[in-house]
Amino acid sequence: MRDLQQKGWSDLRPAAGKEAQRFEAQLEVKLVTAGSPVVIAGNLSRQAGSKLAFSVFLNNLLRDQAHLSALLEKKAEDRLQVVTLGGELFVPGLVGLRAGGLLRQRGGLWTSSLSVKYGLLGQAKQPAQECSTGQKLRAESSPEGAYQLELDHELHCTQLPVFSHKVQLRHEDGPGRLYSQLEVSYGKQWGESSNKRRVRLSQTFQNDSGPALSSYFMEFVLQVPVRHVDYRMQLHHSSLRQPHVQSSTYLKVQCNGRLPFVAGLQWKDTSRATLWKWEGGLNLDSPWLTVSAVHRLSWPHPATFQAVLELTLGKAWTLKNLVMNVACRSRGLDREGKIHVYTPATTYLRVSMVTALARSLFRSRSEVETAWSAAMQSEIRAENSRDRKILHCWLNGPQRELNLTAAYRHVEQPRKTHVSLTALGTSAGGQPRGLQVEGDLEELTRDRVSYQKRGTFLLRHPWTPRIPQSILVQETFTAEKLHQRYSLETRVVLDGRAETMQTIVLGYEAGHPYVCAGLTHPYSGSAVPGSLEGCALAWNRRAAKNREFEGTLKVDQKVVLHLKGLHRDRSQRGAIRHRLALDAAHSSQLRFPQALSLDGDIVFRWSPQGAFDGSVDARADVNHNSTSQVSLQLNGSDSHLVFFFQLRHPHGLTSPPDLQVQAAARRYGERSLGGSLSVHTAGRELVLLEADASQDTRRSGRGWGLSVLLRQAACR
Repeated sequence: MRDLQQKGWSDLRPAAGKEAQRFEAQLEVKLVTAGSPVVIAGNLSRQAGSKLAFSVFLNNLLRDQAHLSALLEKKAEDRLQVVTLGGELFVPGLVGLRAGGLLRQRGGLWTSSLSVKYGLLGQAKQPAQECSTGQKLRAESSPEGAYQLELDHELHCTQLPVFSHKVQLRHEDGPGRLYSQLEVSYGKQWGESSNKRRVRLSQTFQNDSGPALSSYFMEFVLQVPVRHVDYRMQLHHSSLRQPHVQSSTYLKVQCNGRLPFVAGLQWKDTSRATLWKWEGGLNLDSPWLTVSAVHRLSWPHPATFQAVLELTLGKAWTLKNLVMNVACRSRGLDREGKIHVYTPATTYLRVSMVTALARSLFRSRSEVETAWSAAMQSEIRAENSRDRKILHCWLNGPQRELNLTAAYRHVEQPRKTHVSLTALGTSAGGQPRGLQVEGDLEELTRDRVSYQKRGTFLLRHPWTPRIPQSILVQETFTAEKLHQRYSLETRVVLDGRAETMQTIVLGYEAGHPYVCAGLTHPYSGSAVPGSLEGCALAWNRRAAKNREFEGTLKVDQKVVLHLKGLHRDRSQRGAIRHRLALDAAHSSQLRFPQALSLDGDIVFRWSPQGAFDGSVDARADVNHNSTSQVSLQLNGSDSHLVFFFQLRHPHGLTSPPDLQVQAAARRYGERSLGGSLSVHTAGRELVLLEADASQDTRRSGRGWGLSVLLRQAACR
């Protein structure tokens, strides 16, 4: 059987005088069972704005009484504010804990502490272990603008001393100075000044600048005694602006009492109104490399410039007293520049260049010498005028010499233009070899009766491929206005020996146009004869009604082909009449008649009523002993058409010696047609074909009548 009993009371006291409002309450809960009753009791006390406390007790459940209590109290006296915190927890056989804390604040100073004693299991009644922590914060500002901040933190545990530590932070910010420091001490001896288990980190920045002086200092420090680390870096910069600009910068890195890295930079400007002058230096010392450099620059006026750099290296690379000198000078349009890189024992690089510029002339000469190669000289010359343009480049080395020239020249009287490109190379102890390209265009004669112009192209090269090493091409154009004669002569010379000549002549003789062409060459005549000459002449007679043509071809001064042609136009109104004739003779070995004569007549007439009559007659005479004739006739009107063909030739050919073919067609009335075809040879009829067709139209129907007659003697 169980019985639950509860009882309690509360008391509220209002504020009176200096005492604040207070509230107290108590509650007890009793659980009655067959044995001893279990009692839970709790107290609560509160004073407005200053105090709060509560406690809880548990009886007759565990071997001993278990309880939990807490206290929070706040006091304020004469700018001092204090907050107290206390608490206790006890569970028999499990845990016992007592804690107390304090927070104080006076102006810019804050302090706090917290202490905890505890015991576990068998040590619950008498706690033997303790952990405590404390903090301190202080911030101050001065009327001068300085600001200070201090922050301390401590933590200590008896059971875990490895986590015990102490942290201190200092920060100062004032006019021209900024300082910060962080120090951490840890381990079992964390509270001793001789503790080596600590880390210290600090940085400092200081500005001491003035109206004419700029000065800055910065320092960074890292110290870890247990690791034997003492690292310090300092940077200092100063700049003075009166009477000259002068600045210096130093960087030092110190590690464990040594200076593994030191660097310094100095700069000085002593320029005046018309003089620019600077001086500078760089010093660097590290475990791997040592550098010492000095730089000087002088620019007294725009026409003169000089810069000198002195460099010394040590340790990883060794270089002593290296000097680099750069100088430039100008006088009017002339320029001179030098670069010299050397040490007292060795010249690494020496470069010099001189340029001259005139109104139409540019000239530049340079020389380069290095420690790894002998001196090399070069020259560039350029000329630009109205009648002359020249570019010359020259390069001279220890083993070779190279010349490159490009030129253009023009002369008005007599008019002549010359263009050339020459590239010559000379090796040690050898003959000059190179490429030469030239071109000329000149007027040889220019007057009222004649004009002559010549163009020349020359190519020479040193290589030995399949093309000649020397090629000369020359063309000459001649115009004889008085004789109406125009000629073009082309001359090709290979390797200075083999000459090929080609000529073309066009002119008028007694009003008749003619053209001649010739070719001579020194090579084998198996493909092309060594000498060829051909001419063609044409003329008109009787008011351009008769036209004649004559052509001749000579091989090696012998006539091998002769052509002569004739065209006569006897046309009149209503009739066209033309007569053509051609005579040809040759002395070559071709399978073609050596003499051939052709002539023929073409006649065509027509009438306004629609009738026409045309004929073609042609004759051919071969070698003056064999004649062939061909005749064609065609005539007709609106009602008939007749075609006649006749071929006569000497015996020996596959066709009949006398062949006649005649065809006719005629229309009778509106509904009748008729036609015939006949073939005769040597007066004998071979084939005869006649056909008639008529249309019969009656009331009851329509029909056609057809009759055909065929008579032949070819198949008998």
